[in-house]
Amino acid sequence: MQNQKLFGGIFKYMQKNLFLYIISLLFLCIGIVLGIYAVKYMGESEKHNLIDYILQYTNNINSVQVSKKQVFLQALKNNIPFLIIIWFLGLSMIGIPIILILDGIKGFTMGFTASFMINCLGSKGILVNLLTVFPQNIIYIPCIVIVSVASMEFSLSLLKNNTLNNLKPTNNLMKIMPYSTVFLIILCFMTIGFILEGYLTSSILKLIVMETGCAFA
Repeated sequence: MQNQKLFGGIFKYMQKNLFLYIISLLFLCIGIVLGIYAVKYMGESEKHNLIDYILQYTNNINSVQVSKKQVFLQALKNNIPFLIIIWFLGLSMIGIPIILILDGIKGFTMGFTASFMINCLGSKGILVNLLTVFPQNIIYIPCIVIVSVASMEFSLSLLKNNTLNNLKPTNNLMKIMPYSTVFLIILCFMTIGFILEGYLTSSILKLIVMETGCAFA
């Protein structure tokens, strides 16, 4: 019974904010498409520099023990500031355009990474994407959309009710606490992606490199 109420509440929330979900996902997808096209129209010198970096990294994987903890911490550094900025923008009545721009930037990095791997490494790039990029992004993308919608909804509520000016600090806190709880829950889910990126995908990448003869050349 409680589960039915919970899922019913989630469904109603998604229906209520359907437009925000659509626009957030749209900006994320636009960013992905722009990232793909950025690779297509890259200059040859920039492309060769990135290829050299990837080849050096993959060649070093066989000879150097990859620090899974370091990869995990890097995943934290790449994503937690994003969550904090999105949370902070939700407290602003003018944060929505910036939130959508950040969604686009996040999508751009995903599209650029995936497209570059495929463009430069061919079938091996597809394999790398499927095994080392795709798994954590299955978690990251829904989480990014959810926190963006939560932030935009909170920002709209401030704009509509002028909450920060009209409500007492106690009431402000009562509204901010549930809003912040959403971000803490999403952080817990994204931690699964951090673990995948740090402890699983790095091992898979090393295995791919070893099986394909060291380099992706």
